[in-house]
Amino acid sequence: MLVGNGFDIHKHSNDEKLVLGGISVEGPGFEAHSDGDIILHSLSDALLGSKAKKDLGFYFPSNESTPKNISSVEMLNKVLEIIEYDKLVINNIDITVLSQVINISKISEAIISNLADLLRIDKQLINVKGKSFDNLGVIGDGIASACIALVSVKDA
Repeated sequence: MLVGNGFDIHKHSNDEKLVLGGISVEGPGFEAHSDGDIILHSLSDALLGSKAKKDLGFYFPSNESTPKNISSVEMLNKVLEIIEYDKLVINNIDITVLSQVINISKISEAIISNLADLLRIDKQLINVKGKSFDNLGVIGDGIASACIALVSVKDA
């Protein structure tokens, strides 16, 4: 069994659309070089970590070598190639969104369904939950939101 973890944080922006887990949802988006999807970024990092394949920024740096506003779904698909996903089995995925702005409980089922489709796995293997910061720090003040992802995989 292999385990990887991932983390991502972005500052909110009312000028950007909010994308989480590959779907557009209501709320302020994120300032980012890509679409700023904190769920897919942290999940991609966790998948890369499970196979000791560096991190997302290594493959998609926030500069001109990565297309501006690139879709995080496109980034995830490239990560799946890098880790040779077709040779792996997902044991489980656990995702925690840290936010004072996003009420994840209202959208978690849609996110889980989309992640299951993107990864071609059973929805029962994915957990998505949220935690607030009780008005503490940049997350608690609503300036930014973050995400932590943990993934467990095994060879197929």
